[in-house]
Amino acid sequence: MATKKIEPITDKKIPIAQIRAENVKMREEIAKLKESAYCRMCDSIKDRSKFYVSTDPMCKGGVTPICKECARKIAERVDKFGDSHEPTKESAQLALRYLDKPFIETVWNASIQESENLASGKVKTNAYRAYMKNIQMGQYNGLGWKDSDMFKVRIKYEDEKTEQEIVEEHAGMDTYDSYIKNKEDVIRLLDYDPFEKEPVSDQPFLYSQLLGMLDASEDANEDMMRVSSAIQIVRGFLQLQKIDDTMAKLMGNINEVQDNSATIKSLQDSKQKITSMITNLAAESCLSLKNSKKQTKGSSTWTGKIKAIRDMSLRDGQMNGFDVQTCRGMSQVQEISDASIMKQLALDESEWSDMVADMRVANQRLRKERDSYKEINRILLKENIDLKDYMSEKSISMDSNMQNLRDLYSVFSDSDNGIEFDSDEEGLLDGADNSSL
Repeated sequence: MATKKIEPITDKKIPIAQIRAENVKMREEIAKLKESAYCRMCDSIKDRSKFYVSTDPMCKGGVTPICKECARKIAERVDKFGDSHEPTKESAQLALRYLDKPFIETVWNASIQESENLASGKVKTNAYRAYMKNIQMGQYNGLGWKDSDMFKVRIKYEDEKTEQEIVEEHAGMDTYDSYIKNKEDVIRLLDYDPFEKEPVSDQPFLYSQLLGMLDASEDANEDMMRVSSAIQIVRGFLQLQKIDDTMAKLMGNINEVQDNSATIKSLQDSKQKITSMITNLAAESCLSLKNSKKQTKGSSTWTGKIKAIRDMSLRDGQMNGFDVQTCRGMSQVQEISDASIMKQLALDESEWSDMVADMRVANQRLRKERDSYKEINRILLKENIDLKDYMSEKSISMDSNMQNLRDLYSVFSDSDNGIEFDSDEEGLLDGADNSSL
């Protein structure tokens, strides 16, 4: 099959003079583009003079990502009518973020003063424009938005930190309250602060350890030799802890153990001497369990714990001891046990009659006792409320361990047993809400 030959399309001949003119025009446009930059915000190409200089070494263009006009509109909060408003710190920071310029608090404050200083003769329109002039100075070259003050972590030296910051840094966030309580308890028991000169970072450990060696009763710590030995022992424990930490660091790198062998041996000798000193002091002062003169048999039982609380002469320990008769849990156990016994028993009529007769006598006796104690309780309750009101009127401080009367009498409001307050008792308790602690 024969094919038609396609002739190549050729352009019309252009005069050389026209080509030269177009070439000159293109060169001028290229030169103009090289002197221009693209603004990402207004999507336009502008002269480079319309942009701020960028000193970021990674920015090869040498200008900021957005132009001066777009940044001004952000900082000066230009509204939809084209009116500018006074720039704020937040609006200036937003403009600086788009410009990739740092925000430095001292420069901003100086710029505010400069914009308000009429005596300088070079008053800027507002603080933002003064700031942009100042941030272009040579000492801020190479800084970007990431170098702003809000991203810097302020360094605090030990003498600038508060006591709480030091304790939380070395002992943990949840230890400060315990540290304060232990410190107060030690001072209360000894009437002085034995670790006042110790570094604050070491005090949480010292107070917690010493408190475990002191007796809960203030009068029991009058043996100064024993107290002094306890303080020295606690300081010895702290020294041992620091020696162990230092040895762990020295032996952390197996390649450096040989070089640190002399130091490690010296620390081990010091540790042995301190341990021997602690053992001797504990034995001589009867602080260790082996050499203790206290009778510890049965102290870990419930009865032993209750006895220890009562020996401390604590008000709650004297008033709120465990009582089977008033414990609701034990009452429920007793009821379940009684029901189980009655199920297993097979009583005849004579036995039931004897039981009912005995219960009737006991019931009458208990009712009489209850009525008597109820009247006594009503009188004492009224006197208690009047006494608290009097103390409150006279601004007399009341013991924080005193009971809330409504919580105390709530045991009698058990709906399951059908026990209700009488009108006079309910009125007394309503009056006690404001006076009870």
